[in-house]
Amino acid sequence: MVHMHRSAVLLLALVLAPFATVPAGAQILLHETVPAADGTPLATDVYLPVGSGPWPVVLIRTPYGKTGLRETCLALDAFGYACVAQDCRGRFDSGGEDTVFRDDRSDGHATLDWIAAQPWCDGQVGTFGGSALGITQYMLAPDANPVLECAIPIVASADLYHGVMFQGGALRESLVVNWLSGQGSLERLDEVLAHRLWSGFWSTVDSLTPADRVAVPALHIGGWFDIFEEGNLDAFATWQRGGGEGARGNQFLVMGPWTHATMGTAGSGELVFPSNAAIDLIGLSLDFVDHWLKGEDSGVSRWPAVRVYLMGATDDPSAPGNVWLGMDAWPPSAIRRRLYLAPDSVLSWTALAVETSVELVADPANPVPTLGGANLFPDIPVDGRPMGAGPYDQRPVEARDDVLVFTTPPLTRPVTVMGPVTATLHIIPSTPDLDLSIRLTDVYPDGRSMLLLDGIARARFRMGDDREVFLESGEDATVTVDLWSTAIAFAPGHRIRVDIAGSNAPRFEVNPNDGTNPEDGSDGVVARTGIVIGGSRGSFVELPVVPTPRRPAGRADLPHPPPGR
Repeated sequence: MVHMHRSAVLLLALVLAPFATVPAGAQILLHETVPAADGTPLATDVYLPVGSGPWPVVLIRTPYGKTGLRETCLALDAFGYACVAQDCRGRFDSGGEDTVFRDDRSDGHATLDWIAAQPWCDGQVGTFGGSALGITQYMLAPDANPVLECAIPIVASADLYHGVMFQGGALRESLVVNWLSGQGSLERLDEVLAHRLWSGFWSTVDSLTPADRVAVPALHIGGWFDIFEEGNLDAFATWQRGGGEGARGNQFLVMGPWTHATMGTAGSGELVFPSNAAIDLIGLSLDFVDHWLKGEDSGVSRWPAVRVYLMGATDDPSAPGNVWLGMDAWPPSAIRRRLYLAPDSVLSWTALAVETSVELVADPANPVPTLGGANLFPDIPVDGRPMGAGPYDQRPVEARDDVLVFTTPPLTRPVTVMGPVTATLHIIPSTPDLDLSIRLTDVYPDGRSMLLLDGIARARFRMGDDREVFLESGEDATVTVDLWSTAIAFAPGHRIRVDIAGSNAPRFEVNPNDGTNPEDGSDGVVARTGIVIGGSRGSFVELPVVPTPRRPAGRADLPHPPPGR
């Protein structure tokens, strides 16, 4: 599994290789050792361009082996950049113990200080990389040496607790367990599970809280179906508004219809978007470093702060959406519209006057399976088929008796949703704890129920992720589920659907419902939860609705120069 993951993660970086035309013997490679603050040796390769320096520098820190970045660094050399590739602590040739990003702030700072003192560095340093290589960038940003002039974190999160390890209080099991196992660092799982509550333990892997100590402009690149989707969005918005001098107002965001492994392409899951969804991420990144590290007019000064792909129906060229939009901020201004759960599996724009309820059954011995979504390991078998990643038809899941399905009538006009989506469920519990798993889908006229977002909330954390408040049987409670964010124009004739279940496994760990943690070994109990419909306590999903943009005519809606610059 680790080989598959490395290939996906390094895909973005290795795309640079075709641009490199370096004469044999012209490039200089230095094998160096950078001492961390505590003396731990960090193995570092330095690639210097042809000619005499000093040069601007691009730093890439990786847990996947610095030798895999050779072609990337050669390409950067060819564009006039020195490239520094470094193994993270405890990985490959570096010393120490792998602490899963907990030392990447101090180790990154030591590396920047070392680079700044080298004669081949002109005092301008940028960082680059995707996934774990993006996380290392986010971690080192607060209080970094001022030589750090720009960063390009791709498909990454600046907050490991909320954006990587846990979602709504539930462990992201397939992601965390399989990634740690592939790293050879599965022993760190016990440490993660021992800190299920948000606390100071997570401060060294949080770069959102200390946003005012971040001074670096950044290009955040993410995907609507990526495992770290909300991580890129949160980092952009937090640093753009609350960053320190140099960061505030100098953040840029690009979001496309991509999974972790399909960045920059037109295909995701079981959907293929129009060709304009495939963009030149490398050209975009080079424009960014040319602007900040070389002072060149590469167009960055004229970029909108936000460029997002507004998804639409993929089988109808006349449907709204499927365009790139430039905006000043994320999320955009929107009207929060509620869709209420109603009897007969209806999702209604109008609140019902009469209160009733439906029962949701959740048996931990028979969890609802994952089918698509924000997954890193799509080949994991679930119910005899690959788990998948991205938008998948949810009808096989919706056919189960323990999944509640609510659907609008066919839309008579477009509904454009851009921003964070939440669900607020008023419940009557029968167990001390339970999970509420929500999926938002776009139902095509042919019946396909294509997944857009899914989220989960563990009821014991409904009062905050720093405390546990267990349920009392029969006593009403309210649980809010964060589904993260999207940008989708629902087409006329399509329907909006919400699925509710008590699990989504193995994407998320299965709650035993009895108040214990999954690792405690309990067989669990069946939860029979009343979901309140109608009346003053009626449950609903809240969508950020914006006016549907008109389709631009006569131009390709690319957010950057085309490939082959």
